[in-house]
Amino acid sequence: MARFIIIRIFQTLVTLIVISMVVFALARASGDPVMLMAPAQASLADIEALRQYLGLDKSIPEQYWVFLKNVAKGDLGESIRTRRPVATIIGERLPYTIQLSLPAIFIGLFVSLILGVTAAVKRGTWIDTAVKFIAILGQALPSFWLAILAIQIFAVSLQWLPTSGTGGLDHYILPVLTMSFFMLPIMTRLIRSSMLEVLDSEYVKLARIKGLSEMWVVWKHALRNAIIPLLTAAGITFATIVTGAVIIETVFAWPGIGRLIAEAVIGRDFPVTQAVVLLVAVVVLMVNLLVDILYAYVDPRIRY
Repeated sequence: MARFIIIRIFQTLVTLIVISMVVFALARASGDPVMLMAPAQASLADIEALRQYLGLDKSIPEQYWVFLKNVAKGDLGESIRTRRPVATIIGERLPYTIQLSLPAIFIGLFVSLILGVTAAVKRGTWIDTAVKFIAILGQALPSFWLAILAIQIFAVSLQWLPTSGTGGLDHYILPVLTMSFFMLPIMTRLIRSSMLEVLDSEYVKLARIKGLSEMWVVWKHALRNAIIPLLTAAGITFATIVTGAVIIETVFAWPGIGRLIAEAVIGRDFPVTQAVVLLVAVVVLMVNLLVDILYAYVDPRIRY
């Protein structure tokens, strides 16, 4: 187990270094940061002084090394647009994304669990067909269109909920439900497939022969074993939620990390862009690492 964990940590670190290189390169591909930051009336001497102050007069490898050292110290640079520390901006926006993501993940997992198990138990019936149709339709619908449709129906037409922004609990309902729908289709199909495989296993048949109730067999014996393979999908699901946050937060004017990165890309604010992308990459990699370790713990075959 220790050898497996060490290998996975090493792989994660290598992946993180590669991602940091890509982020560093792409952030500078959007244009000369100095020309973006300098005032329109700045002289050539002022521009050159700013370039030296930012360390952009050095070679690319030197700039990258300085970038890594600053990140290790928690210094993510200064925003071009607001001239505020990027770390401070992220610290202000991150809680909003967490407040949106955690309820969305919980609701998405709960609903997909109910739908997936029910579809597997009712295999071949109209319930199974309906659940599969909902899952396929959910994967086909563009997320931004779903968000706009929810606003049009529940906020504009019915006027039950606010269209955007933050405030009371009613401001959470539409963005949370829309975000939870990101993971609903894929998790429902995965749970259904895993449950179908487990329900045909010998130990489930033995449990039925022993006279255990069908509900006990399904929710106690079958589901416990069907959930194990789903751990591998947890990382993908989390990444889906993160990417969905960019769209959801933009549509609903939610001041979270997703909207921040959209604003940074549009405004060509490369310090914010590279910092947020790197933060998201670290979080996704850490989640995948924890999932792999947990999966290896519950299924020892994965270690070898």
